[in-house]
Amino acid sequence: MRQAQSLTNPFSKNNPIRLATHSNWFWPLLLGLLTMILGSLVVGNFSHPMSDGNDTDQFEYVGYFFTKNLSFNPFPHLKLVNTQTFYPYGTNQVFLDWGFERDYWYRLCYKFFDGPGPYLQFYYVYSLVVTSVGTFILLRFRFGVPKSLVVGLIVSIFNFYALWKFPVHMNVCVGHWTTLCIVATYRLLYDVVEKKPVSLVFILVWIWLHVQILSQELGYVAGFALTFTTLTIPFLVVVLFNRFRKTDYFLSGKVFLQEEWNQQKPGILFFLFLLVVSLYLYLPLTLQIAFTAWSFNFEAIPELRAWSHPARLFLPHLPGLHSYAIPYQKWLHDTFESYGQGSPGLYLIILGGLGLWQTRRRVAVWLPIVLMLVLCLLYHPVAFPTLKLFPWFSFNRHGGRASLVYPVLFCLLALPITWPRQLSGKLLGVLLLGLMGMEWYTGYHNRLFYPLNVASDNLLRYCAIVRQQPGSAVLDFPFCTIGANGVGFEEGLCPYYAKQNAVFTFRRFYDKSAVGQYFGRLHPGQIQPFLRDGWPRLLTPGRAFTEQDWQFLHTFLRQNNFAGINLYPDLLTNKQVADFYQHYGLPIAETRFPAAGRVVFIPVRKEK
Repeated sequence: MRQAQSLTNPFSKNNPIRLATHSNWFWPLLLGLLTMILGSLVVGNFSHPMSDGNDTDQFEYVGYFFTKNLSFNPFPHLKLVNTQTFYPYGTNQVFLDWGFERDYWYRLCYKFFDGPGPYLQFYYVYSLVVTSVGTFILLRFRFGVPKSLVVGLIVSIFNFYALWKFPVHMNVCVGHWTTLCIVATYRLLYDVVEKKPVSLVFILVWIWLHVQILSQELGYVAGFALTFTTLTIPFLVVVLFNRFRKTDYFLSGKVFLQEEWNQQKPGILFFLFLLVVSLYLYLPLTLQIAFTAWSFNFEAIPELRAWSHPARLFLPHLPGLHSYAIPYQKWLHDTFESYGQGSPGLYLIILGGLGLWQTRRRVAVWLPIVLMLVLCLLYHPVAFPTLKLFPWFSFNRHGGRASLVYPVLFCLLALPITWPRQLSGKLLGVLLLGLMGMEWYTGYHNRLFYPLNVASDNLLRYCAIVRQQPGSAVLDFPFCTIGANGVGFEEGLCPYYAKQNAVFTFRRFYDKSAVGQYFGRLHPGQIQPFLRDGWPRLLTPGRAFTEQDWQFLHTFLRQNNFAGINLYPDLLTNKQVADFYQHYGLPIAETRFPAAGRVVFIPVRKEK
């Protein structure tokens, strides 16, 4: 019985939830304000919705689609099969870049403020604050204020890979619940191995975080927390079994629950309530998306060979040496996607190595972290698909995106480090602090020189005019129908990918259906209606339409209640533009879409 009780002491100063009722608010408040200021400087522009004509627009669009297609009956459910894109054929929208918390956030703001706005900029800053403050709270009473403050900053605002991913890959750079879940799992392992007190409230927080991660991108974000937990649980089981193999588990558990209930009843009820709310909001949607996605067979489609060389770990963030200053891929022969890929910081690798050396005899504390690092560093989606041992990584096609959690894992390795007593050790510590400061400055300061692109006033006025026109849909011509896995490209359904992959997302401003769409992954069966109707021929660059082509287009537009055409003159010949004006009249509005260039709107007049 004493053994069971020794594991739990909810009133211990080591209880991380104690911050909620204690006056120790100064440090988390200071950390939150600092993170918010630094994060806001990175965002830079909160005036309009984000838009750059590429991936940035995708996440705004997913929030818009989520808003229009979510229902509660009584559980959350998405209408995935519709004609809102691929109009009028329709398609299954399961392969959008979901992030359910982000999408709920967008939905609430969209409804409350009556339309699009700069909602995701604020969401990103919120994510950074949750990451830093949450990490601090989980670690403070075990590892002290200085370490917890530094780790909170490293895993949030100084996670350079995530910082540079915003806003282009917002699905990958937002990882607050995943980070906190990994930290909480390590904290649980550390406490059990070191025979520290563990309260029922903390266990409930740990369980709740595993539900919260479902609100983030599953294949590139949440999956890392699930993997770390999967690797950690066997060690927890072995340690607990060896410690209590002569204990009556049922009786000990009953006593534990009774004592915790008597002493922590408000906290237990609060986190049970949060757990139920999170399960309701996220589990039904996760199951719907997962089972729908798994119903598609992609075995016959070549996998993208995107991998990251493990040697990138040792690339520093220093002037003239960082991954934007030197094209290291010419030596590494890997797939380079963005700044900070595979490089959490040379100072952090050294600190992690020192921590591993100091704890080398406490194998259970560090082995799950090292196993996780090995699986991530060696991952190649085709040649060595280590991560695909886990079902949540079924669609993971880029090994470099594990960089999101490298700062977290190396921080965990470094946490048990003790400050050296010898003069030589102290000098090494000072040098490491200096290296850390230089890398923090380089990685963060350089990021400030990449301003955020937002939708212009002229673009929003243009879309307001389109929105007012009668009709259900708008034809972008040319349009782009393609998947990031290459489906649609060889078939000729996206002749101007770099300029037009995001033009469909502007329907979030004029609220009408679109013909084309970009998906992160597209199945060949989804594009068959376009091939059947001969769209690759019509989309051929520079091609003059025949009378038969014009007749097809007239019928297509009028039978399907189109409001008009978004015509892109910069992508067409002068003759093609003149022919469109001849057949449909002059445009009534003009603007520039990011990347796509000049666009004019020609309404389709209804036949009397």
